[in-house]
Amino acid sequence: MTDQIQYFENARIEHDLHTVWSIDEVTDITANAAIKVEGKTVVYETIRSDATTEELLSDLASGGNLTTVTYTETVKGNTWLSLWKAANQLILKSGTHHSYIEDFTMNDNGELELTTGS
Repeated sequence: MTDQIQYFENARIEHDLHTVWSIDEVTDITANAAIKVEGKTVVYETIRSDATTEELLSDLASGGNLTTVTYTETVKGNTWLSLWKAANQLILKSGTHHSYIEDFTMNDNGELELTTGS
């Protein structure tokens, strides 16, 4: 295991997180994030766990969003770790199997949209 992967694994265990930090540009999880994030809202949109195949196909055909649900969490701090904790909460709330935190993108409302992977 590389030193960086081990560093993030140790942080995950130390802070009792159930997700994996997968943003390579961040090398110090306790450092301040690139922008002020304290008090910002992190948004996570995912497919409902009870969505049917018919609903999914309908959404694909029409560009609709019958099958999605959105979760939000407020960031409580200004570090990358604060963002990780907020994302961890969103992933746990959603029940998704996607546990890798891959990106945060600022939307037009000033919220940070969470991108995850498996």
